[in-house]
Formats: sequence, C-alpha cells, structure tokens
Amino acid sequence: MDRRQAIVDAATELFAERGFSGVSVQEIADAAGTHKTTVLYHFATKDALHEAVLDEALGRVVEVTREFLAGELKRERVAFLLDQMHAFYAEHPALARLLQRELMDPDGSDAYFARFVEPIYLPAVASLEAAMAAGLIRPIDPAFFIHDTHVTLVGYFCHQQLLERLRPGVDPYSVESLIARREFLVDRIFRQLTPDRPARRRNATPTKGVPR
Repeated sequence: MDRRQAIVDAATELFAERGFSGVSVQEIADAAGTHKTTVLYHFATKDALHEAVLDEALGRVVEVTREFLAGELKRERVAFLLDQMHAFYAEHPALARLLQRELMDPDGSDAYFARFVEPIYLPAVASLEAAMAAGLIRPIDPAFFIHDTHVTLVGYFCHQQLLERLRPGVDPYSVESLIARREFLVDRIFRQLTPDRPARRRNATPTKGVPR
C-alpha cells in the first residue's frame, strides 16, 4: 500500500470513529505510521484530506446511483443497485461508519452534502416526483423515502454486534445474508412505491332472488 492510501485509510477510520472535528492531523499521521509533514505533503490541509476520504467513500456510490437514475424503476434494476452497494460497504465497512458519522458532524457536513445531496439526492427527488406525476408510483414524500433508504442501507454495516445478537451464529456480511437482505429491501421498497390497486367495482346487477 502506498503512503497516500495509508493516510486516507487511517483518516477514514478516525473520522468514522470520532468525526472530523475530533481528529487532529498528528493523530492521523500516528495512525498511518508516518509523520505529520508527510500527511501535509500529500494533503495541504485537514479539509483536503477529509475531501479525499469522502471522494473514496462516495465515488462508487455516486457512480452506480447515477446509472440507476438514468433508467427505469424496475425490480431487477433496484436489486442490482443494492447488490453493488452491499458489495462495496461489505468490503469497506469503515466507509459506511464514516457516512453515518458525517450526518451527525456539523463541521464536516458541507463537504458531505456537496458529494451526496447535489449529485444523488436532488436527482433522486426529481426522479420520484416525475414517477408520481406519471402515476407510476404512489404519492410519497421523496425526502423521507430517500433518507430512510439511505440510512437503512448504510446503517446495516454499522451495527455488526447488534446483528450478530439478533441472528446468533449467522454472519451478517456473508453472501447468503446479503442476498437475503437485498430481497428484503427490494420487497419493502416496492411495497412502499407500488400504487394502490383501484377497488373492484361491485356488480351493479342484482343477484337473482335478492330484492332491489
């Protein structure tokens, strides 16, 4: 592993654990096994390092989500998107914890919002509003729906101990568990979005033998 990546990985773990404001450049250097001057050689400021960490955390997420939003809202496409997300966060659980932390850290939120809200959240809201206008999905609050889906997806990779207690003896990040969770989420998403079927009209013709 090169020195720059070691610094990014160390910063990711520390930012995820204590937040942007709770970590110093010296602590990041210590965790990476290098000197503060080396950190500042690769990243002029802690803000620049923070942005590099977020780029790594959100880059793949933004890419696959943009591809998804460019197509139709179909069950198999939602399943594929969730597979991509699960695979990414299962391989990089510290990045999931980092995103959870970013939502709670007022000092780091602007950089997070610039990388998530503008490229993903706002287009997703517009996509859901267009689908509602076309009658393809039931009326929902897009903000609530997207927030709930995002927190549910990322939060799964932040609660390993809880999951292991809820399902003793089951690895929550095994292929089998992730496939089962994908199906659970797909079913839930489509139950939330599928329009209600119109009530069947009763036969106006009176049944034989029944008085009008």
